[in-house]
Amino acid sequence: MKALLRFFLLFTISISSFSQDVIMQNGTINTCSGTFYDSGGASNNYANNETLILTICPENPGQRTRVDFTEFITEHLVDVMTIYDGSDTSVPVFGSFSGTAPLNFVIATTNNSSGCLTFEFQSNGATTAVGWTGTISCMEPCQEIIAAIDTTSPAPNTEGFIDVCIGTPISFDGSGTFGVSGSGATYTWDFGDGTEAYGTAVSKSYNIPGIFLVSLEIRDTNTSTFPEGCTNSNPAQQIVRVSGSPNFMGTEADNTILCFGESTNIHGMTTAQNLVYDCPPPESEETFLPDGNGVYSTCISVTCFDPAATLTDISQIADICMNIEHSFSGDLLMKITAPGGQEVILKNYPGGAGTFLGDANDDETTNPGIGLDYCFSMDGSVTLVNAPIMPAPSSPGQNTFVPGTYLPHESFQQLVGTPLNGLWCIEIVDNLAVDNGYIFSWELNFNDNLPQDGFDYTPAIISESWDADPSITASNGQTITVAPDTSGEHCYTYRVTDEFGCEFTEVVCITMAAPGQPAMTYYLDTDNDGFGDPNVTITNCSPTAPFGYVANNLDCNDANQLINPNASDAEGNGIDENCDGVDGLVLSVSEFDIHNINISPNPFESQLKIQVPSSNIGNALMIDIHDINGRKVYSKHYSHTNASITLDRLDTLSSNMYFITISDETLGVAVTKKIIKR
Repeated sequence: MKALLRFFLLFTISISSFSQDVIMQNGTINTCSGTFYDSGGASNNYANNETLILTICPENPGQRTRVDFTEFITEHLVDVMTIYDGSDTSVPVFGSFSGTAPLNFVIATTNNSSGCLTFEFQSNGATTAVGWTGTISCMEPCQEIIAAIDTTSPAPNTEGFIDVCIGTPISFDGSGTFGVSGSGATYTWDFGDGTEAYGTAVSKSYNIPGIFLVSLEIRDTNTSTFPEGCTNSNPAQQIVRVSGSPNFMGTEADNTILCFGESTNIHGMTTAQNLVYDCPPPESEETFLPDGNGVYSTCISVTCFDPAATLTDISQIADICMNIEHSFSGDLLMKITAPGGQEVILKNYPGGAGTFLGDANDDETTNPGIGLDYCFSMDGSVTLVNAPIMPAPSSPGQNTFVPGTYLPHESFQQLVGTPLNGLWCIEIVDNLAVDNGYIFSWELNFNDNLPQDGFDYTPAIISESWDADPSITASNGQTITVAPDTSGEHCYTYRVTDEFGCEFTEVVCITMAAPGQPAMTYYLDTDNDGFGDPNVTITNCSPTAPFGYVANNLDCNDANQLINPNASDAEGNGIDENCDGVDGLVLSVSEFDIHNINISPNPFESQLKIQVPSSNIGNALMIDIHDINGRKVYSKHYSHTNASITLDRLDTLSSNMYFITISDETLGVAVTKKIIKR
């Protein structure tokens, strides 16, 4: 409330002064402090039949006048204060207020070059009231801040790039040149990989290969215009290229398992890794627009272009889009600020009145509503304030602007010349102390034809060789011949160095079998069913099958895991699932006989008897026995068979399951059966 006793009253017209009482009157005053009263001063009501116009201007160029009202009471609708954003009544109007209007504070907008506020008050000849009390202050303009990356270690090469290996520490030292003062300024380093560091001197090492754009942002302590402080107007950036391991595909041995005394060739081969600059999409954070008069900003960092690239044509900006909700669009001014400091008003103040933006929550809480997408493009046909409206979904009786693409209030032509890289900021000026909202996200979309950076690079391999080893018997280019003279595993290192000075190695190991270890034939098991393809083999001295191979050749379809000697064979489906050579209901006599051949006893101990069907007597038969690992443990050829064949001396076999295959070489049929050794 107004004080009951006034200590002094200054009727000062067109002067500059320090803290004082400023009384409503005709004239202009330059001040950044004091208390603003109606004509009644601190203790009396204003008078009847007043028509007064007072302009309050800041003390220094660039400042913006602010008045915070602690009290406002006039006769409703007839005793009216109108506030103008400028030095006279010809400029845009903030609004007209009477009664107990929710007038908290008002600030000259950033597009008001004078920084002044003009107050017009008219009262009728009837009732008066206590009027108003407001505190005068000034918003300080941003000083010029120039950021610089002074030194780095290692230093950039002659092309301006820092080239390092994974894990190499890089030190950065930066500084700022300030138009007024750098006291309390903050220094934030963005390393382009999602990490940051703070201070004038920082260190960074990368754990992944790639190309990264390092940026330095400086902010001072002046929060009058930007809540986070004013920032540097120039981009301070450095490109770092981090080398990655080359592709060693083809660096391998002809044979990885050798019989004792053998040799093999090992080939060295590398393909350098291409380093790609993965331009990160600029992302904005959610920004609350509180209930009150103020300036709110949300920024994104663009790093996709060559550091020297500038906007040369307005067609290079496709659109500027934001997802927003606000319950009173009429009190908002929206503008975009480019890295070079250029500004364009997207939505002017005033305009829009009580029409919502988005599906706003108008329940006087800070709970967010639902944002809708509004874009600004030179391809739009009308401005946002002239956009069509629709009912607000969650607020009966209220309207909201239809989401879509609209013309900005000012042309994007004003942005031509700005650097493309750097901070692009959306600034919202809330001119009236009513209603709130949210910017949930916003994005800046450049034309797809606008060329991005050309930073992609492939470091050249400058040296490659095999480390010395006494078992290397010959060398031809990047191929060595090795002949270890002891059994066991022997490993060889292929070493390469790229132009960044980064060293990478690949190790190839071979196994020399023990003396006397016989060569074995193994069969490819493509379908991994434990049975090999008889047509694809390798031979080495390993006592166990290499990966992907087995010791048997019993598979009749190595491309189908469901077809093998251990599978169930459904009769009559035209498929020989168990590889016994027969299938179906209609069989020849010989096929039927061999398919039903009798083997006994089963299980057996030392002997097996095979009853040969009459159709197979006299034919050449081959009998093979394989263990469950596919190794052949018995094989015998019978050129002329009798009615019965006896297999002796089987007691040397261990107790287990085996597979016996009987092949009639005369008729070209075969059968495989399971047998069990006790």
